[in-house]
Amino acid sequence: MVGLIIGVGAVILVIALGVGAQNFVKDQFRGLGTNVVGVYDGGPRTKGRRPLTLADVEAVRTQAPAVEAVAPLALGNASVSWGSRKSQAQLTGVPPNLERVTRLGYSKGRFFSLGEVESRARVAILGETLAKKLFSFEDPIGKTIVVNNRQLTVVGVTRPSFGGWIDVDRGVLVPLPLALESLIASDSPFGKKVGGFLAATKADSTIDQVTFELKNLLRLRHNVTDKDDFLIGNIQETLDLFNNIALGVTVVLGLTAAISLVVSGIGIMNIMLVSVTERTREIGLRKALGASEEVILAQFVTEAVLLSVLGGLLGMAWGLAAAVAVGQFSPFKPEITPWSVVLALGVSVATGLFFGVFPARRAARLDPIVALRSE
Repeated sequence: MVGLIIGVGAVILVIALGVGAQNFVKDQFRGLGTNVVGVYDGGPRTKGRRPLTLADVEAVRTQAPAVEAVAPLALGNASVSWGSRKSQAQLTGVPPNLERVTRLGYSKGRFFSLGEVESRARVAILGETLAKKLFSFEDPIGKTIVVNNRQLTVVGVTRPSFGGWIDVDRGVLVPLPLALESLIASDSPFGKKVGGFLAATKADSTIDQVTFELKNLLRLRHNVTDKDDFLIGNIQETLDLFNNIALGVTVVLGLTAAISLVVSGIGIMNIMLVSVTERTREIGLRKALGASEEVILAQFVTEAVLLSVLGGLLGMAWGLAAAVAVGQFSPFKPEITPWSVVLALGVSVATGLFFGVFPARRAARLDPIVALRSE
């Protein structure tokens, strides 16, 4: 039974952890926008290659029917300091409609107001890790930091997120016009260049449809005849890849845990064989008094199944308790699925039944005369 308890509990716990991890990541990605396509400056650095510009963003806004909203991003590196503390960080200039495209969580403060963006207000939002590095346990809201030799006032601190389009944990966000005009080198022969942009799909459009429109529009505008001079992707692809990996890992770990159920079944069979040997006289006496082979078979199979059922129930209790305990100390909550409990208990009962049949058949076929004189 110990093996069954460990096996059933481990199967339930592993599946609960796998499902919980998948749901946690889904929630994180959903907050970042699974209906968003990201386009970034990239591709072969050939002569005459066009960077992404604000003009490209405006073309997408006006000429891509499947796009609901588009948010340009100015990307660069920054030296950030407060007092004697300094750090290097990713600098991102963001538009006022960023939160229409992707959600940001805040541990403190807020996002930029429309007036702050349009007036080029010297304000900034720090990632939580960067804020802790600069301010330790002090509240950064309202403090003045220096970003690329410009003094900015901190108005918010973002909560860490799992992946995403921009570095919202170790980076710094500033209003887009301020970034383009005084913090990031953005001039080019084709206009103000941006590091990329995010395009949200309309309710009746699909990610594939938006991707097709953006790719063709940008290739046409950039006169691309060979390799694209931009990179395009979406979070849904990353989420699907993660789900496939997580599912594979969960299945492998679940099967590994289930091996103990097979080992336990072999143990039950061995114990039942010993039991048949030790109870040979009892079996002979029962058969001499008229017990049929079916009755003896049912007796020993029932004993084996009872052992496995009891072990399975105790294992289920252990697995549920372990999942709840793990959830208290992990960033995600393990999720107990009914099918995993039914599966573990079903395998447990099937194990007892399968491995209990051979000893039971051996007991049922004993010759009563041989059995009675065995002692």
